[in-house]
Amino acid sequence: MTAYKSEGREMKISFILPGNGISGGVRVTATAANLLLARGHEVRILYRKSPLTAGKIYRSMLLFLRNNHGWLKGFGGRVDSFKEITSCTFGENEIIVGIGMMTSDELASLASLSNPKIQYIHEASTWNPELIKRAVSLPVPKMVVAPYLKPFIESRGGNVLAVISNGIDLEEYFCSHDESEKNGVGLIYSSHPAKDPKTLLAVIERLSNARPETPIRIFGSCRRPKEIRRGIYRRYPSVEEAREIYSKTSVWVMASRSEGFPAPVFEAMACGCAVVATDCGGTRDMIVDGENGFLVEVGNVEEIVDRVFLLLDDHERARLMRKKAKETVKKFTWEKAINEMENVFERLNAPPMSKN
Repeated sequence: MTAYKSEGREMKISFILPGNGISGGVRVTATAANLLLARGHEVRILYRKSPLTAGKIYRSMLLFLRNNHGWLKGFGGRVDSFKEITSCTFGENEIIVGIGMMTSDELASLASLSNPKIQYIHEASTWNPELIKRAVSLPVPKMVVAPYLKPFIESRGGNVLAVISNGIDLEEYFCSHDESEKNGVGLIYSSHPAKDPKTLLAVIERLSNARPETPIRIFGSCRRPKEIRRGIYRRYPSVEEAREIYSKTSVWVMASRSEGFPAPVFEAMACGCAVVATDCGGTRDMIVDGENGFLVEVGNVEEIVDRVFLLLDDHERARLMRKKAKETVKKFTWEKAINEMENVFERLNAPPMSKN
């Protein structure tokens, strides 16, 4: 990605993450932080340290063996972990950015600091009403990653300063196969309730039973469930491996119950897939139903499978949909996202106006 030098004054910025994993939230934070760093700002990332368990040791070993050490490994600035955020020190006027609703407790613990603070909401977290309440009641302004989140937060009393959608790096995600070589259906599996694993597994079963000859490709970070047969699931793929899977695939499915700004939808679009996604939040800001993809009802297995079969059978419609999808992703750039983020941070960090 190209770094554009900021024309404003240099700022100190600290991003707070609820953990150091391989989630999309961690990845986009590392990407944004790198781009701000390249523009001359002093940027660091802080993350909550969680207890080490046998499962985490096993996952770390898998990541190491597959040369994927986590998204924060690619950040060029300072990375610190904490057990209690109050153990961290912040410089004068250093902007504190809490990523997601899960950082509400950290921001609340720093209430006594005069530093500018903002919370960057990445999704609605509808499965956790108590978390929503804590986040919205926190007297800290918000940025949101998708337009639908603005009325969601404001209707509950939150103050939204800006909508800043993520970008996509088209140097990483592009179609590496000829369109004539594409086939089959792709999905990302996750056991998180927001991703609706029950519906996802039901879709896979329906596709496998109805069209056993159709290739199915699945990847994710979770352990393969028994419902997914061996040989079609890739755990912890690298960016290059994910791009190869997308590029081989004709139709991509996302069956989530709740999403903020789902990067896999854009990744699939950029790699030449026709996308069938549930109307679960951020997807409606990416997809115009029937034009550059299909939007379907959350949890509706029949509708998802019906749209998949339609695209597999109607090659011309799928081709036109893929073409429009590629045009869509070009509108969402990291340059635009970082420009908007800088503007918000400069407003937060602006010296108070003198009273005459």
